[in-house]
Amino acid sequence: MSINVKNSIHGGNIWAAARKHSCSPERFIDFSANINPLGPSPFALEAIHKGIDMVQHYPDPEATELKMKLSHYLSVPENNLLLGNGGAEIIYALCRALNPKRLVLPVPTFSEYREALSRVPIEPVFLQAENNFALPVELISKTMQPGDAVFICNPNNPTGFMVSKSELIKLSVRAREVGATLVVDEAFMDFAGHKETVLPHVLENQHAVVVGSLTKFFALPGLRLGYLAADKALIHKVNQQLPPWRVNLLAQMAGEASLEDENYMEETLQIINREREFLYQGLNNITGLKPYPSRTNFILVNCSATGITAEIISNKLADNNILVRVADNFPGLDKYYFRVAVRKRYENELLLKNLRSIQI
Repeated sequence: MSINVKNSIHGGNIWAAARKHSCSPERFIDFSANINPLGPSPFALEAIHKGIDMVQHYPDPEATELKMKLSHYLSVPENNLLLGNGGAEIIYALCRALNPKRLVLPVPTFSEYREALSRVPIEPVFLQAENNFALPVELISKTMQPGDAVFICNPNNPTGFMVSKSELIKLSVRAREVGATLVVDEAFMDFAGHKETVLPHVLENQHAVVVGSLTKFFALPGLRLGYLAADKALIHKVNQQLPPWRVNLLAQMAGEASLEDENYMEETLQIINREREFLYQGLNNITGLKPYPSRTNFILVNCSATGITAEIISNKLADNNILVRVADNFPGLDKYYFRVAVRKRYENELLLKNLRSIQI
């Protein structure tokens, strides 16, 4: 079965927005990228500053110190971890290593899973808006076949829905039984507090892996940091698909420092929990908008009742230097969906104020 996959357009492209609107990138408040509104940890910025003179040297090819600290942070043995230049690089390398016969994919979800496996047949499992885009675990379980790769983003991008750890462990067991591979992308799990992470449970199952990112929660998208947690044999196999020195020196230093800043992590969770509820209620109180419940740092919104497309809303907001993510290139969503990141209170208030003016 095929689905219409539009061009892979992501949020966070302030450079394209600046060219389109003939202004400086710094002028925008960017709700299109799901990044920690606090910005990078002060520890990370200090590490980058101190490390500038070291860029004349090659980085540690094994990123030894970073891997050690990430191991502690995730409670996963170092030998079960693989680092990469962002989560996307890890996903593409993993797909090459798995070389599956088929892709089972809940939709809507992150586009790069399909892009990374564009040459294999896809079996989409459509999530239902009337059910808040909940994951149909039993249906996915029944859909699995030998040689499948099953990608599940948890919490899911762009819907914000999070499936429980117990349900995903059931799917990992099912994957082992049928000879499929379950890939759980936990890029946004940090914002949910890790309660439902399937780490380190999947490490005992050669048919289940976790992909993660340090760039969202720790606000380092310009440096790129991603990881894979998996069985040692698969770690070795995926590593063979990756180039050496892929994690640059400043990314390693910033990552190490970020993982030491416990106050920053605690403050992030507090602001996300508080501001997500504020933003959700504010969106829900605007006539014609339907936000969907989210467990992470962004909210999906349906604007069909306004009679105005998401692109029109996006353009009007951009005229006032506010960027949101039009979501119609996610299979399963149409021109009346957009996604907004959770930001600081004054920024969220400004977004709501501008959205109210569009509805008048």
